[in-house]
Amino acid sequence: MLLYILTIGIAMVLIFCGNYFWFPVDMSLLKISILTVIQPFLMVAWDGIFAAFIRHVLPAKWFSKELRINQVSKAECKFYEMLGIKYWKDHVLELGMFTSFSKKKVQDPNDPAYVERFILECNYGVAVHFWNLILAFPLVFFFPRPIGVRFVLPAAITNAILSVLPLMILRYNIPRLERLLVILKKKQAARAQ
Repeated sequence: MLLYILTIGIAMVLIFCGNYFWFPVDMSLLKISILTVIQPFLMVAWDGIFAAFIRHVLPAKWFSKELRINQVSKAECKFYEMLGIKYWKDHVLELGMFTSFSKKKVQDPNDPAYVERFILECNYGVAVHFWNLILAFPLVFFFPRPIGVRFVLPAAITNAILSVLPLMILRYNIPRLERLLVILKKKQAARAQ
């Protein structure tokens, strides 16, 4: 959470300073302040619209672990490890609570049904963060050019950065969850015999 707040705070300071001190725009201090402050709220609302659409409108079968697009290669995982994901992944905000699914509130983590649901939720999360990363940029064109370029574009860049991190973490965790699922199913089958 601190990482997100810090990143958003730094972005807001840079947006404000850029528009007031470094590349002055013909706007009042109040207008620059208001436009700076509303950017995080604009991005969260915009992201929320697409997250709700992906989560509640699109068919669940599109997020199945069997689909090739939802599978993660060893090379991709190696790339994430090269970026040091093991050291920073626990510092990135987990947003599962917005989908009524959180790994922190687990009744039985050794239940294969839970792990299958976890994989599905990871695939939803990947899609949400991927589209949030891309779809923040068209917002620039919904505003007059000075506002779009000077306020919305830097906020969209910040939003993209904050979307990439959880996207990588989710993609990194999926193969581990799939291996865990195989092990749990084998144990369940052995107990049933």
